[in-house]
Amino acid sequence: MPEGDTLRRAAEVLTPVLEGQIVTDLWFKKLRGYRPRVGDTIRSVDAVGKYLLIEFDRKLVLHTHLGMTGSWRVAPLDRAHPRDPKLRILIETAAGRALCFAAPDISTHISGSGTAPADRLGPDLSNNDVNVDEVLARSRRRSSEATTLAELLLDQQVAAGVGNVFKSEALFVAGLHPFTLVNEVTDEQLAKLWSIAHRQLVVNRDKPYRSTTGPGSPDRTHVYGRHHFACLRCDNAVAFSAAGERTARSTYWCPSCQPVAR
Repeated sequence: MPEGDTLRRAAEVLTPVLEGQIVTDLWFKKLRGYRPRVGDTIRSVDAVGKYLLIEFDRKLVLHTHLGMTGSWRVAPLDRAHPRDPKLRILIETAAGRALCFAAPDISTHISGSGTAPADRLGPDLSNNDVNVDEVLARSRRRSSEATTLAELLLDQQVAAGVGNVFKSEALFVAGLHPFTLVNEVTDEQLAKLWSIAHRQLVVNRDKPYRSTTGPGSPDRTHVYGRHHFACLRCDNAVAFSAAGERTARSTYWCPSCQPVAR
């Protein structure tokens, strides 16, 4: 599932093929906005939160959000174009070919216009340095009386990069129940939660496989995807709430290690 760490790795893979290169071939499916052109130079490749940004000439920036199953890949020029119904973007340069599959959100925007989804994001937790005080202030401003911690972590306008995996994993490490209301926790607890999420994203930027359990563990996650399996810490069964049941996204937690706030 693509989250902030996945997009950072994608940007690193795409950069040698795209950055500073002239576009020699180009194809899009379901692009919203102005279309880049063959002959344009690609100025930069970057990732912000869960968006991958490719800037062309004329300050035109291609935004892709990978959703649940999207991906970016690179391929050599001597390989035939893939005939895949999930293919959404093909960008070719003298250095290779970049391919985007299954992305649900593809659009272009003028850099600095303020119209792009990435322009509205909070601080990117995949960055080395994050102002936790700013994230904390955004948490308080954007939370209603009914906002839960699970919902807060996925609010990209509070802080960018956390998806469904890191949501459950950060809450487990912080020892907080996912459906605790934001206004029921202290600033210290919130700051700790966001710091854990930040650390998890940064640590996973350069890993081929996501892991939140640390080196030497045979399991890659504490609770995510482990419904009915034993908690790695206390041996109690991991609990699960399906998408749409209590929040828009599915959630995993340990009832013992993350007790309901009293």
